Amino acid sequence: MMYLLLAWRYAARRAVNYIAIAALALALAVQIVAMAVLDGMLVDLEKRLKNMGEQLTLRTPSAPTAEIFDRVAGEIVRRVPGVRAVTPLVQKVGFLEAGGGAEYVWVQGVNLGPELAHSSLAEHLLSYKPNPGNPGWKSPAAAASARPGLFMGEQLANRLGAAPGMEVELYFADRDGGEGFVTRSRRFVVSSLYRSGVFERDRYGIYIPIGEAADFYLSPLFPDDARDRAETFVLWLDDPDRAEALESAAGNAAKDGLRAAGLDVSGLASDTWQRRWAEAARGMRHENNLMELVLFLNDFASGFCVFAILVTLVSRRIRDVGLLRCIGASRRGVLSVFLAVGLIIGVSGGLLGVAGGCLLVGPLHSESSAGARMLTGGGAVRRELGANEAAAFRRPRVDRYYEALTGDPLFPPRMFGVASEAGLPVVIYPWKLAAYFAAAVLVSTLAALYPALWAAWREPMTALREG
Repeated sequence: MMYLLLAWRYAARRAVNYIAIAALALALAVQIVAMAVLDGMLVDLEKRLKNMGEQLTLRTPSAPTAEIFDRVAGEIVRRVPGVRAVTPLVQKVGFLEAGGGAEYVWVQGVNLGPELAHSSLAEHLLSYKPNPGNPGWKSPAAAASARPGLFMGEQLANRLGAAPGMEVELYFADRDGGEGFVTRSRRFVVSSLYRSGVFERDRYGIYIPIGEAADFYLSPLFPDDARDRAETFVLWLDDPDRAEALESAAGNAAKDGLRAAGLDVSGLASDTWQRRWAEAARGMRHENNLMELVLFLNDFASGFCVFAILVTLVSRRIRDVGLLRCIGASRRGVLSVFLAVGLIIGVSGGLLGVAGGCLLVGPLHSESSAGARMLTGGGAVRRELGANEAAAFRRPRVDRYYEALTGDPLFPPRMFGVASEAGLPVVIYPWKLAAYFAAAVLVSTLAALYPALWAAWREPMTALREG
Protein backbone atom coordinates (compact mmCIF):
# COMPACT_ATOMS: atom_id res chain seq x y z
CA MET A 1 0.00 0.00 0.00
CA MET A 2 2.87 2.37 0.81
CA TYR A 3 4.29 1.89 -2.66
CA LEU A 4 0.90 2.55 -4.26
CA LEU A 5 0.43 5.77 -2.26
CA LEU A 6 3.89 6.89 -3.26
CA ALA A 7 3.13 6.16 -6.91
CA TRP A 8 -0.11 8.13 -6.65
CA ARG A 9 1.83 11.05 -5.17
CA TYR A 10 4.31 11.00 -8.03
CA ALA A 11 1.55 10.72 -10.62
CA ALA A 12 -0.76 13.37 -9.18
CA ARG A 13 1.73 16.08 -8.24
CA ARG A 14 3.62 16.32 -11.50
CA ALA A 15 1.89 18.56 -14.05
CA VAL A 16 3.82 16.90 -16.85
CA ASN A 17 2.02 13.62 -16.11
CA TYR A 18 -1.24 15.27 -17.11
CA ILE A 19 0.26 15.89 -20.55
CA ALA A 20 0.87 12.14 -20.88
CA ILE A 21 -2.72 11.44 -19.77
CA ALA A 22 -4.05 13.95 -22.30
CA ALA A 23 -1.93 12.44 -25.10
CA LEU A 24 -3.26 8.95 -24.38
CA ALA A 25 -6.84 10.18 -24.08
CA LEU A 26 -6.65 12.12 -27.36
CA ALA A 27 -5.18 9.18 -29.27
CA LEU A 28 -7.84 6.85 -27.88
CA ALA A 29 -10.71 9.26 -28.63
CA VAL A 30 -9.53 9.66 -32.24
CA GLN A 31 -9.38 5.88 -32.60
CA ILE A 32 -12.91 5.43 -31.24
CA VAL A 33 -14.40 8.12 -33.53
CA ALA A 34 -12.67 6.84 -36.67
CA MET A 35 -13.46 3.18 -36.06
CA ALA A 36 -17.07 3.87 -35.05
CA VAL A 37 -17.66 5.45 -38.47
CA LEU A 38 -15.72 2.78 -40.40
CA ASP A 39 -17.37 -0.09 -38.53
CA GLY A 40 -20.74 1.55 -39.04
CA MET A 41 -20.11 1.79 -42.77
CA LEU A 42 -19.18 -1.92 -42.88
CA VAL A 43 -22.32 -2.97 -40.97
CA ASP A 44 -24.42 -0.69 -43.17
CA LEU A 45 -22.81 -2.01 -46.37
CA GLU A 46 -23.62 -5.61 -45.44
CA LYS A 47 -27.21 -4.71 -44.60
CA ARG A 48 -27.60 -2.85 -47.88
CA LEU A 49 -26.15 -5.77 -49.83
CA LYS A 50 -28.48 -8.31 -48.26
CA ASN A 51 -31.62 -6.13 -48.32
CA MET A 52 -31.27 -4.11 -51.53
CA GLY A 53 -31.06 -6.94 -54.03
CA GLU A 54 -30.98 -10.65 -54.65
CA GLN A 55 -30.31 -12.63 -51.45
CA LEU A 56 -30.36 -16.02 -53.20
CA THR A 57 -30.91 -16.49 -56.93
CA LEU A 58 -31.59 -19.49 -59.16
CA ARG A 59 -31.07 -18.78 -62.84
CA THR A 60 -32.33 -21.09 -65.59
CA PRO A 61 -31.89 -20.62 -69.35
CA SER A 62 -35.29 -22.26 -69.93
CA ALA A 63 -37.04 -19.02 -68.83
CA PRO A 64 -40.34 -20.53 -67.62
CA THR A 65 -43.65 -18.82 -68.23
CA ALA A 66 -45.41 -17.04 -65.37
CA GLU A 67 -47.67 -20.05 -64.72
CA ILE A 68 -44.75 -22.46 -64.40
CA PHE A 69 -42.72 -19.90 -62.46
CA ASP A 70 -45.48 -19.57 -59.86
CA ARG A 71 -45.73 -23.36 -59.45
CA VAL A 72 -41.97 -23.75 -59.01
CA ALA A 73 -41.85 -20.78 -56.63
CA GLY A 74 -44.59 -22.36 -54.52
CA GLU A 75 -42.63 -25.62 -54.44
CA ILE A 76 -39.51 -23.80 -53.21
CA VAL A 77 -41.40 -21.96 -50.46
CA ARG A 78 -43.13 -25.18 -49.36
CA ARG A 79 -39.99 -27.33 -49.23
CA VAL A 80 -37.34 -24.90 -47.98
CA PRO A 81 -37.99 -23.45 -44.51
CA GLY A 82 -36.62 -19.93 -44.27
CA VAL A 83 -37.70 -18.86 -47.77
CA ARG A 84 -40.51 -16.37 -47.32
CA ALA A 85 -41.07 -15.33 -50.94
CA VAL A 86 -39.86 -15.93 -54.50
CA THR A 87 -40.02 -13.20 -57.15
CA PRO A 88 -39.13 -13.16 -60.88
CA LEU A 89 -36.16 -11.28 -62.32
CA VAL A 90 -34.70 -10.62 -65.75
CA GLN A 91 -31.09 -9.57 -65.22
CA LYS A 92 -29.07 -8.47 -68.25
CA VAL A 93 -26.48 -5.95 -69.40
CA GLY A 94 -26.65 -3.22 -72.00
CA PHE A 95 -25.66 0.32 -72.93
CA LEU A 96 -27.72 3.30 -71.89
CA GLU A 97 -27.58 6.51 -73.91
CA ALA A 98 -28.66 9.90 -72.64
CA GLY A 99 -27.70 13.24 -74.11
CA GLY A 100 -24.32 12.85 -75.73
CA GLY A 101 -23.00 9.93 -73.69
CA ALA A 102 -23.50 6.20 -73.29
CA GLU A 103 -22.64 3.95 -70.34
CA TYR A 104 -22.51 0.22 -69.68
CA VAL A 105 -25.39 -0.74 -67.34
CA TRP A 106 -26.75 -3.63 -65.31
CA VAL A 107 -30.42 -4.04 -66.16
CA GLN A 108 -32.77 -5.32 -63.46
CA GLY A 109 -36.18 -6.23 -64.86
CA VAL A 110 -38.41 -6.53 -61.78
CA ASN A 111 -42.04 -6.76 -60.77
CA LEU A 112 -42.30 -3.47 -58.89
CA GLY A 113 -44.89 -4.43 -56.25
CA PRO A 114 -43.04 -7.47 -54.83
CA GLU A 115 -39.69 -5.69 -55.22
CA LEU A 116 -40.84 -2.80 -53.03
CA ALA A 117 -42.35 -5.24 -50.53
CA HIS A 118 -39.25 -7.37 -50.07
CA SER A 119 -36.24 -5.16 -50.84
CA SER A 120 -35.17 -1.76 -49.51
CA LEU A 121 -35.42 -0.09 -52.93
CA ALA A 122 -38.21 2.24 -51.82
CA GLU A 123 -35.99 3.73 -49.11
CA HIS A 124 -33.31 4.65 -51.63
CA LEU A 125 -35.47 6.32 -54.28
CA LEU A 126 -34.70 10.03 -54.25
CA SER A 127 -37.30 11.84 -56.34
CA TYR A 128 -40.30 9.52 -56.61
CA LYS A 129 -41.88 7.23 -54.02
CA PRO A 130 -44.38 4.77 -55.59
CA ASN A 131 -47.65 4.16 -53.80
CA PRO A 132 -47.12 0.86 -51.88
CA GLY A 133 -50.76 -0.15 -52.39
CA ASN A 134 -50.71 0.39 -56.14
CA PRO A 135 -47.11 0.96 -57.25
CA GLY A 136 -46.47 2.41 -60.68
CA TRP A 137 -43.30 3.05 -62.65
CA LYS A 138 -44.30 6.51 -63.88
CA SER A 139 -43.56 9.50 -61.67
CA PRO A 140 -45.35 12.84 -62.14
CA ALA A 141 -42.23 14.10 -63.95
CA ALA A 142 -42.46 11.17 -66.39
CA ALA A 143 -46.25 10.98 -66.70
CA ALA A 144 -46.37 12.98 -69.93
CA SER A 145 -44.11 10.51 -71.75
CA ALA A 146 -45.50 7.46 -73.52
CA ARG A 147 -42.31 5.53 -72.70
CA PRO A 148 -42.11 2.98 -69.87
CA GLY A 149 -40.55 4.19 -66.63
CA LEU A 150 -37.03 3.51 -65.41
CA PHE A 151 -35.16 3.95 -62.11
CA MET A 152 -31.50 4.90 -62.42
CA GLY A 153 -28.55 4.98 -60.00
CA GLU A 154 -27.57 8.50 -59.01
CA GLN A 155 -23.92 8.16 -60.00
CA LEU A 156 -24.89 6.78 -63.40
CA ALA A 157 -27.29 9.68 -63.91
CA ASN A 158 -24.57 12.19 -63.01
CA ARG A 159 -22.21 10.69 -65.58
CA LEU A 160 -24.86 10.77 -68.28
CA GLY A 161 -26.39 14.09 -67.31
CA ALA A 162 -29.77 12.39 -66.91
CA ALA A 163 -32.60 13.62 -64.69
CA PRO A 164 -36.19 12.58 -63.87
CA GLY A 165 -38.47 13.19 -66.84
CA MET A 166 -35.70 12.74 -69.43
CA GLU A 167 -35.97 10.06 -72.10
CA VAL A 168 -33.05 7.63 -72.47
CA GLU A 169 -32.34 4.77 -74.87
CA LEU A 170 -31.24 1.25 -73.93
CA TYR A 171 -29.14 -0.74 -76.43
CA PHE A 172 -28.25 -4.42 -76.60
CA ALA A 173 -26.16 -6.25 -79.21
CA ASP A 174 -27.28 -9.82 -79.91
CA ARG A 175 -26.18 -12.48 -82.40
CA ASP A 176 -28.22 -12.53 -85.60
CA GLY A 177 -28.03 -16.29 -86.02
CA GLY A 178 -24.97 -16.10 -88.24
CA GLU A 179 -21.55 -14.61 -87.67
CA GLY A 180 -22.70 -11.05 -87.05
CA PHE A 181 -24.61 -9.09 -84.46
CA VAL A 182 -27.82 -7.13 -84.51
CA THR A 183 -28.39 -4.15 -82.22
CA ARG A 184 -31.76 -3.65 -80.56
CA SER A 185 -32.84 -0.51 -78.73
CA ARG A 186 -35.77 0.74 -76.69
CA ARG A 187 -36.55 4.11 -75.17
CA PHE A 188 -37.51 4.70 -71.54
CA VAL A 189 -38.25 7.73 -69.41
CA VAL A 190 -36.38 8.30 -66.14
CA SER A 191 -38.92 8.24 -63.30
CA SER A 192 -36.55 8.46 -60.34
CA LEU A 193 -32.94 8.28 -59.27
CA TYR A 194 -31.82 6.12 -56.38
CA ARG A 195 -28.82 6.12 -54.06
CA SER A 196 -28.22 2.75 -52.42
CA GLY A 197 -24.75 3.40 -51.00
CA VAL A 198 -23.41 0.39 -52.94
CA PHE A 199 -21.03 1.81 -55.55
CA GLU A 200 -21.63 -0.82 -58.25
CA ARG A 201 -25.41 -0.44 -58.08
CA ASP A 202 -25.36 3.35 -58.06
CA ARG A 203 -22.75 3.53 -60.82
CA TYR A 204 -24.12 0.88 -63.21
CA GLY A 205 -27.64 -0.13 -62.15
CA ILE A 206 -31.04 0.57 -63.67
CA TYR A 207 -34.47 -0.92 -62.88
CA ILE A 208 -37.13 -1.40 -65.57
CA PRO A 209 -40.50 -3.25 -65.64
CA ILE A 210 -39.99 -7.00 -65.93
CA GLY A 211 -42.34 -7.25 -68.91
CA GLU A 212 -40.31 -4.68 -70.85
CA ALA A 213 -37.04 -6.39 -69.92
CA ALA A 214 -38.34 -9.84 -70.94
CA ASP A 215 -39.75 -8.55 -74.22
CA PHE A 216 -36.55 -6.65 -75.02
CA TYR A 217 -34.06 -9.41 -74.19
CA LEU A 218 -35.95 -12.69 -74.55
CA SER A 219 -38.12 -12.10 -77.64
CA PRO A 220 -35.55 -13.61 -80.06
CA LEU A 221 -35.78 -16.88 -78.10
CA PHE A 222 -39.51 -16.78 -77.28
CA PRO A 223 -41.14 -14.56 -79.91
CA ASP A 224 -44.71 -15.51 -78.96
CA ASP A 225 -44.73 -15.02 -75.19
CA ALA A 226 -41.44 -13.43 -74.14
CA ARG A 227 -43.18 -10.78 -72.03
CA ASP A 228 -44.64 -13.55 -69.83
CA ARG A 229 -41.27 -15.14 -68.97
CA ALA A 230 -38.47 -14.72 -66.45
CA GLU A 231 -35.03 -16.33 -66.22
CA THR A 232 -34.22 -15.91 -62.56
CA PHE A 233 -35.91 -16.95 -59.31
CA VAL A 234 -35.09 -14.45 -56.53
CA LEU A 235 -35.49 -16.02 -53.09
CA TRP A 236 -36.16 -13.68 -50.16
CA LEU A 237 -35.13 -15.19 -46.85
CA ASP A 238 -36.15 -14.77 -43.23
CA ASP A 239 -32.43 -14.67 -42.38
CA PRO A 240 -30.29 -13.51 -45.34
CA ASP A 241 -27.15 -14.75 -43.57
CA ARG A 242 -28.36 -18.34 -44.20
CA ALA A 243 -28.37 -17.91 -47.99
CA GLU A 244 -25.46 -20.28 -48.56
CA ALA A 245 -26.92 -22.86 -46.16
CA LEU A 246 -30.24 -22.90 -48.05
CA GLU A 247 -28.71 -22.80 -51.53
CA SER A 248 -28.58 -26.57 -52.14
CA ALA A 249 -32.10 -27.31 -50.87
CA ALA A 250 -33.56 -24.44 -52.89
CA GLY A 251 -31.76 -25.62 -56.03
CA ASN A 252 -33.09 -29.16 -55.63
CA ALA A 253 -36.64 -27.92 -55.11
CA ALA A 254 -36.41 -25.72 -58.22
CA LYS A 255 -35.03 -28.60 -60.31
CA ASP A 256 -37.86 -30.89 -59.27
CA GLY A 257 -40.45 -28.26 -60.12
CA LEU A 258 -38.90 -27.50 -63.51
CA ARG A 259 -38.61 -31.21 -64.37
CA ALA A 260 -42.26 -31.69 -63.53
CA ALA A 261 -43.04 -28.94 -66.05
CA GLY A 262 -40.93 -30.69 -68.69
CA LEU A 263 -38.14 -28.09 -68.72
CA ASP A 264 -34.39 -28.68 -68.90
CA VAL A 265 -32.57 -28.15 -65.58
CA SER A 266 -29.00 -28.81 -66.72
CA GLY A 267 -28.15 -25.11 -66.90
CA LEU A 268 -29.63 -24.12 -63.52
CA ALA A 269 -27.11 -21.91 -61.67
CA SER A 270 -27.38 -20.55 -58.15
CA ASP A 271 -25.73 -17.55 -56.49
CA THR A 272 -25.85 -15.81 -53.10
CA TRP A 273 -25.37 -12.25 -52.00
CA GLN A 274 -22.34 -13.31 -49.95
CA ARG A 275 -20.45 -14.59 -53.00
CA ARG A 276 -21.66 -11.82 -55.29
CA TRP A 277 -20.41 -9.06 -53.03
CA ALA A 278 -17.57 -10.91 -51.29
CA GLU A 279 -14.87 -8.68 -52.77
CA ALA A 280 -16.62 -5.47 -51.73
CA ALA A 281 -17.09 -6.69 -48.14
CA ARG A 282 -13.54 -8.09 -48.01
CA GLY A 283 -12.14 -4.78 -49.24
CA MET A 284 -14.03 -2.85 -46.57
CA ARG A 285 -12.85 -5.22 -43.84
CA HIS A 286 -9.26 -4.88 -45.08
CA GLU A 287 -9.59 -1.10 -44.98
CA ASN A 288 -10.92 -1.28 -41.42
CA ASN A 289 -8.08 -3.57 -40.32
CA LEU A 290 -5.52 -1.25 -41.90
CA MET A 291 -7.03 1.74 -40.13
CA GLU A 292 -6.99 -0.17 -36.83
CA LEU A 293 -3.25 -0.76 -37.32
CA VAL A 294 -2.58 2.89 -38.16
CA LEU A 295 -4.53 4.10 -35.14
CA PHE A 296 -2.83 1.57 -32.87
CA LEU A 297 0.52 2.98 -34.02
CA ASN A 298 -0.87 6.37 -33.04
CA ASP A 299 -1.55 4.97 -29.56
CA PHE A 300 1.96 3.52 -29.54
CA ALA A 301 3.36 6.95 -30.39
CA SER A 302 1.57 8.41 -27.40
CA GLY A 303 3.35 5.73 -25.34
CA PHE A 304 6.66 7.39 -26.22
CA CYS A 305 5.30 10.55 -24.60
CA VAL A 306 4.66 8.54 -21.42
CA PHE A 307 8.13 7.00 -21.72
CA ALA A 308 9.86 10.38 -22.00
CA ILE A 309 7.91 11.82 -19.10
CA LEU A 310 8.64 8.85 -16.85
CA VAL A 311 12.35 8.92 -17.70
CA THR A 312 12.34 12.56 -16.65
CA LEU A 313 10.39 11.70 -13.49
CA VAL A 314 12.82 8.96 -12.50
CA SER A 315 15.89 11.11 -13.17
CA ARG A 316 14.36 13.87 -11.06
CA ARG A 317 13.46 11.45 -8.26
CA ILE A 318 16.62 9.38 -8.23
CA ARG A 319 17.47 10.70 -4.75
CA ASP A 320 14.10 9.43 -3.54
CA VAL A 321 15.01 6.04 -4.98
CA GLY A 322 18.24 6.04 -2.98
CA LEU A 323 16.39 6.95 0.22
CA LEU A 324 13.82 4.21 -0.35
CA ARG A 325 16.56 1.65 -0.81
CA CYS A 326 18.40 2.88 2.28
CA ILE A 327 15.34 2.51 4.52
CA GLY A 328 14.78 -1.05 3.32
CA ALA A 329 12.77 -0.90 0.10
CA SER A 330 13.51 -3.80 -2.21
CA ARG A 331 14.30 -3.55 -5.88
CA ARG A 332 10.85 -5.03 -6.55
CA GLY A 333 9.27 -2.32 -4.40
CA VAL A 334 11.00 0.48 -6.34
CA LEU A 335 10.08 -1.23 -9.58
CA SER A 336 6.43 -1.43 -8.53
CA VAL A 337 6.31 2.28 -7.64
CA PHE A 338 7.21 3.49 -11.12
CA LEU A 339 5.25 0.77 -12.89
CA ALA A 340 2.25 1.89 -10.84
CA VAL A 341 2.84 5.47 -12.05
CA GLY A 342 2.64 4.22 -15.64
CA LEU A 343 -0.45 2.18 -14.79
CA ILE A 344 -2.17 5.20 -13.22
CA ILE A 345 -1.40 7.31 -16.30
CA GLY A 346 -2.70 4.52 -18.57
CA VAL A 347 -5.92 3.97 -16.63
CA SER A 348 -6.62 7.70 -16.38
CA GLY A 349 -5.89 8.34 -20.06
CA GLY A 350 -7.86 5.26 -21.09
CA LEU A 351 -10.95 6.24 -19.12
CA LEU A 352 -10.85 9.81 -20.39
CA GLY A 353 -10.25 8.63 -23.96
CA VAL A 354 -13.17 6.18 -23.91
CA ALA A 355 -15.47 8.79 -22.38
CA GLY A 356 -14.32 11.47 -24.82
CA GLY A 357 -14.59 9.18 -27.85
CA CYS A 358 -18.10 8.07 -26.94
CA LEU A 359 -19.09 11.70 -26.33
CA LEU A 360 -17.75 12.82 -29.72
CA VAL A 361 -19.44 9.94 -31.54
CA GLY A 362 -22.72 10.10 -29.66
CA PRO A 363 -25.87 11.41 -31.40
CA LEU A 364 -29.04 13.02 -30.23
CA HIS A 365 -31.57 10.40 -29.15
CA SER A 366 -34.00 11.30 -31.96
CA GLU A 367 -31.27 10.77 -34.58
CA SER A 368 -30.33 7.43 -33.06
CA SER A 369 -33.91 6.17 -33.12
CA ALA A 370 -34.52 7.28 -36.71
CA GLY A 371 -31.20 5.83 -37.82
CA ALA A 372 -31.86 2.47 -36.19
CA ARG A 373 -34.99 2.11 -38.29
CA MET A 374 -33.05 2.89 -41.48
CA LEU A 375 -30.16 0.59 -40.71
CA THR A 376 -32.32 -2.50 -40.15
CA GLY A 377 -33.14 -2.72 -43.87
CA GLY A 378 -36.32 -2.75 -45.92
CA GLY A 379 -39.44 -4.83 -46.38
CA ALA A 380 -40.13 -7.79 -44.14
CA VAL A 381 -36.46 -8.17 -43.18
CA ARG A 382 -36.63 -5.43 -40.58
CA ARG A 383 -35.40 -6.55 -37.17
CA GLU A 384 -34.15 -5.16 -33.90
CA LEU A 385 -30.44 -4.47 -33.64
CA GLY A 386 -28.39 -7.02 -31.71
CA ALA A 387 -26.59 -6.34 -28.44
CA ASN A 388 -23.30 -5.67 -30.26
CA GLU A 389 -24.90 -3.54 -32.98
CA ALA A 390 -25.61 -0.27 -31.22
CA ALA A 391 -25.74 1.25 -34.67
CA ALA A 392 -27.69 4.07 -36.20
CA PHE A 393 -27.53 6.75 -38.84
CA ARG A 394 -26.53 9.83 -36.95
CA ARG A 395 -24.21 12.80 -37.02
CA PRO A 396 -21.35 12.37 -34.56
CA ARG A 397 -20.96 15.38 -32.30
CA VAL A 398 -17.44 15.94 -33.62
CA ASP A 399 -19.02 16.32 -37.08
CA ARG A 400 -21.26 19.09 -35.73
CA TYR A 401 -18.38 20.85 -33.99
CA TYR A 402 -16.21 20.71 -37.12
CA GLU A 403 -19.01 22.08 -39.30
CA ALA A 404 -19.64 24.89 -36.81
CA LEU A 405 -15.98 25.91 -37.14
CA THR A 406 -15.43 25.43 -40.88
CA GLY A 407 -18.89 25.43 -42.47
CA ASP A 408 -18.39 21.94 -43.93
CA PRO A 409 -19.14 18.56 -42.32
CA LEU A 410 -16.20 16.38 -41.30
CA PHE A 411 -17.93 13.30 -42.76
CA PRO A 412 -20.05 14.43 -45.78
CA PRO A 413 -22.77 11.77 -46.23
CA ARG A 414 -22.55 11.94 -50.05
CA MET A 415 -18.82 11.19 -49.91
CA PHE A 416 -19.62 7.92 -48.15
CA GLY A 417 -22.59 7.04 -50.37
CA VAL A 418 -25.11 7.46 -47.57
CA ALA A 419 -28.60 8.54 -48.59
CA SER A 420 -29.63 9.85 -45.20
CA GLU A 421 -30.23 13.31 -43.86
CA ALA A 422 -29.60 12.04 -40.33
CA GLY A 423 -25.89 11.45 -40.91
CA LEU A 424 -23.61 8.45 -41.04
CA PRO A 425 -23.93 4.85 -39.93
CA VAL A 426 -22.08 4.61 -36.64
CA VAL A 427 -21.34 1.44 -34.66
CA ILE A 428 -19.74 1.27 -31.23
CA TYR A 429 -18.78 -2.24 -30.17
CA PRO A 430 -18.42 -2.55 -26.36
CA TRP A 431 -15.71 -5.19 -26.77
CA LYS A 432 -13.70 -2.80 -28.93
CA LEU A 433 -13.96 -0.08 -26.28
CA ALA A 434 -12.61 -2.58 -23.75
CA ALA A 435 -9.79 -3.55 -26.14
CA TYR A 436 -8.84 0.07 -26.78
CA PHE A 437 -8.82 0.79 -23.04
CA ALA A 438 -6.68 -2.29 -22.35
CA ALA A 439 -4.27 -1.28 -25.12
CA ALA A 440 -3.86 2.20 -23.62
CA VAL A 441 -3.12 0.74 -20.19
CA LEU A 442 -0.69 -1.79 -21.68
CA VAL A 443 1.16 0.82 -23.74
CA SER A 444 1.50 3.14 -20.75
CA THR A 445 2.69 0.34 -18.45
CA LEU A 446 5.24 -0.90 -20.99
CA ALA A 447 6.47 2.66 -21.45
CA ALA A 448 7.14 2.77 -17.70
CA LEU A 449 9.05 -0.52 -17.70
CA TYR A 450 12.50 0.76 -18.70
CA PRO A 451 12.52 3.80 -16.36
CA ALA A 452 11.27 1.56 -13.53
CA LEU A 453 13.99 -1.05 -14.16
CA TRP A 454 16.64 1.67 -14.36
CA ALA A 455 15.54 3.09 -11.01
CA ALA A 456 15.21 -0.30 -9.31
CA TRP A 457 18.70 -1.44 -10.26
CA ARG A 458 20.52 1.69 -9.08
CA GLU A 459 22.69 1.12 -6.06
CA PRO A 460 21.42 3.11 -3.04
CA MET A 461 24.60 5.15 -2.50
CA THR A 462 24.96 5.81 -6.20
CA ALA A 463 21.37 7.01 -6.37
CA LEU A 464 21.90 9.35 -3.38
CA ARG A 465 25.10 10.71 -4.88
CA GLU A 466 23.49 11.30 -8.30
CA GLY A 467 20.44 12.89 -6.75
